[in-house]
Amino acid sequence: MTARLPLGRPMVGTAVVAAVLLVALAPALHGVALAQVPQSKVALKTVVIPVEGMVCVVCAASVKQAIKSLEGITRVEVDLAKKSARVTFAPERISADRIAAAINNIGGSFHAGTPKEVE
Repeated sequence: MTARLPLGRPMVGTAVVAAVLLVALAPALHGVALAQVPQSKVALKTVVIPVEGMVCVVCAASVKQAIKSLEGITRVEVDLAKKSARVTFAPERISADRIAAAINNIGGSFHAGTPKEVE
């Protein structure tokens, strides 16, 4: 026997209800950490980091993914021709040196140079 809601619809399992709630709330929860500080008050910083060892688009994609996976990153542009990454981030959450360290930790022949702040 299936329990019924007042409108005659069968009740669904707890897992389904949880999944529906998660899907419904996901857009509201996206970026919760930055939402605690009003966006107008978050001072972002942009740096250009030289990256030696990028020789192909797969290399550039690896660098971009490594940077994007870090907390506090808002934008990443990797330029294979210039062998550099332009990164915009929240300095209260991550430092430029930590971003460079993430590039160095990819492995292979990647080496990040000194980050230079963009004005």
